Amino acid sequence: MDTITFTAAATAVDKTCAAAVAGSLSKRSSILSLSSSSLDADQAASTSPTLCGNSESQEDSTKVASAYSREISLVDIAPEDLDALQELGDRASETIECLRINRCRMDGSTFAALVDVLCTHPFPRLHTVDISQNRVGGAQAGVALAKLLAHAKSICTLSLGWNQLALADLKALTTCGPGTHSIKSLDLRANPLGLSPNNLGKKSKRHADSSVDLDAGVDAWIGRLVAAMPNITHVLMAQATIDDSLLVTFIHALTEQHAYLEYIGLEWLGLGGRLATVRSLFSGLVPSNPAMPLRPLHLNLAANNLGDSGVKIIAESGAVLSSLTLACNFITERGAKMLAEWLPSSRLTALELSDNYFGDQGILSLLSTDSRHRSAELPYTQLTSLGLNSCCLGDASLRMLTDALACNWAPLMSLRILRNNRMSPGARVAL
Repeated sequence: MDTITFTAAATAVDKTCAAAVAGSLSKRSSILSLSSSSLDADQAASTSPTLCGNSESQEDSTKVASAYSREISLVDIAPEDLDALQELGDRASETIECLRINRCRMDGSTFAALVDVLCTHPFPRLHTVDISQNRVGGAQAGVALAKLLAHAKSICTLSLGWNQLALADLKALTTCGPGTHSIKSLDLRANPLGLSPNNLGKKSKRHADSSVDLDAGVDAWIGRLVAAMPNITHVLMAQATIDDSLLVTFIHALTEQHAYLEYIGLEWLGLGGRLATVRSLFSGLVPSNPAMPLRPLHLNLAANNLGDSGVKIIAESGAVLSSLTLACNFITERGAKMLAEWLPSSRLTALELSDNYFGDQGILSLLSTDSRHRSAELPYTQLTSLGLNSCCLGDASLRMLTDALACNWAPLMSLRILRNNRMSPGARVAL
């Protein structure tokens, strides 16, 4: 039996309204659940302004490590006091699975020295390295990362957010062989990833001893960098500073080389003012063969101020992906209409439109269908998840959504309409 998750604000829709919506879906023999979705928390995290200053909260660094702990955690410690082996204590390094060094003002040289010490001990079970919120950057940091990855070959999560890394600093990862093959999640959020002019096609003094060919074209070394991580599924780049051409090259390399890439996070990049870049990004998501299996990619473009112009580029691109987040992008009913026209061919199964404030008129535009569809046996769209939190929706939106689902607009399993205060507590849905 299928389960439909219907998320609504408690102050907006009463039990009678919920029962009516559930009734409209009863033809599908489904269970209606009035509960908060974890996607709501994810959505808040992707659009919250506090993203720029904090990552996950860490435990107090003064806490004595348990003899059974599988984590080395160094938080808010002066760089000169960093001692991972002291934190390891009497535990065997073979048992450690996670290394966290956060908010320690560690630069590239400090990190390199720390890696040298770590590599004197075996870490066969280390799967997570989190050095976010430091000052790590430069080619020396890249070489240290390559050394650590080659030494601890089971690392699959690499969190480098809120540092001073350029994408060029990661070139060293192409030289460490199988050590990078296990990386699945790469967090590059809030880093100055763009190349400086001195690093484009030139050998600088700091790279003089590197085995990486800096004279090679950007496309070539980006391709090698992506190829060095064949198992990667998640790439986070929110709030990063990156040149348009480098961003497009990197994303195209990821989507071309990895058919099973699951998530690319491009929130807060200001792409609304760089619509040519948006067009180039989506050109890489157009399948060469329309019959190709649907890739599992979720592209997150939240808080980019794309507006209706950005939606038009997306809708006309011919891109095919499974999930798209367009939350907090100033989309109006005009953009919603464009999305409605694109949805049948997009093959999207999940669409997040929260915080766009297009109101009931936007819902009317979004739910519009080709007149030839009518009551076709197949759904008009493939959406199983739709996010409409904080979109200024009223009672009319609930009625339209109910009617659309009854007319086979989408095989919806999750509908999120939290924080829509225009819905009256005594709302009634006309079935």
